[in-house]
Amino acid sequence: MKSKRSSAPILRLLYGALAGLLIGISALAIVLVQDQLRAAGTAETGHFRVADEAEYDGAIGIEPPVDVPDFNLTDQFGESFNLRDHRGRLVLLTFGFTNCPDICPLTLSDLQRVHAMLGEKAEQLALVFVSVDGRRDRPEVLRDYFAFRKLDDLIGVTGGEDDVRNAGAPFGLAFEFSGDASTGAYSVNHTAGSFLLDRRGRWIMRFQFGLPSERIAAELQKLLR
Repeated sequence: MKSKRSSAPILRLLYGALAGLLIGISALAIVLVQDQLRAAGTAETGHFRVADEAEYDGAIGIEPPVDVPDFNLTDQFGESFNLRDHRGRLVLLTFGFTNCPDICPLTLSDLQRVHAMLGEKAEQLALVFVSVDGRRDRPEVLRDYFAFRKLDDLIGVTGGEDDVRNAGAPFGLAFEFSGDASTGAYSVNHTAGSFLLDRRGRWIMRFQFGLPSERIAAELQKLLR
């Protein structure tokens, strides 16, 4: 019968091989993510293409600008929200849901900081959070969520699933539910980032999730001069 001592070198070899395999998988994943990020700066997106692809850093200029059809949803105060009512101002849109544990709260905090960085010019910008979870994110839920997180400068809007999908269609919005919807114990996978519309309601820029607030504010400052 073999002793435990004699099997120790074999176990060390197995553990070493397993560790090497995990490191290799991690390295491959990093390479693939980097390739996807680089591709985002040059990829075709519908009938338009991104501008300044050689200088891509997470801020993507849309050329030519894309006309965004008006849409109607309900804001956190139960009032009707129409996109066309904000013509004459820049509009920065993002999509998410209040039960999101990470990406959405980080994005909203970044947008609140962007608003503060603009100072007096901030009144020329509308920050709009579109919930993709109309089942749970009713107007009063959005209102309480914004109040709790002190997101005083954002507009939260919600609506039925079809209405939200139609509103996000020009931006390539995709979202799907995972979990048990009957009990409310579900999550929502959705397109991240934010989308900038000019004063004429045309989509002119996309900001990837994680882009620093200072970078976004700098782009807005150029347009608000």
